[in-house]
Amino acid sequence: MVKKRRGERKAIGFWLLVLIIGALIGSIVGEIIGLFFHDEDSFLHKPFVAGIRPGFEPKTFNLYILDFTIGFHIKLSITTLAGLIVAVYLGKLF
Repeated sequence: MVKKRRGERKAIGFWLLVLIIGALIGSIVGEIIGLFFHDEDSFLHKPFVAGIRPGFEPKTFNLYILDFTIGFHIKLSITTLAGLIVAVYLGKLF
């Protein structure tokens, strides 16, 4: 068993994985809440399920021999942020 030395830092890959898993779990919890509060005008639907979607609309580039499209959106809600916070907390424990 390898003991962690005092002050040893965790790799960036570890934290990236922790953040992705936390965001996914938080999003899944938000979708489960959305099953119970499916009315889009309800008080709980907007912050817990709909959230905000910052990002870029898809943009297509035509280079005559190659076409490619770039774009992304990130769905952020209260449950996603809660999942991130819990994941960071648990990541610091381990």
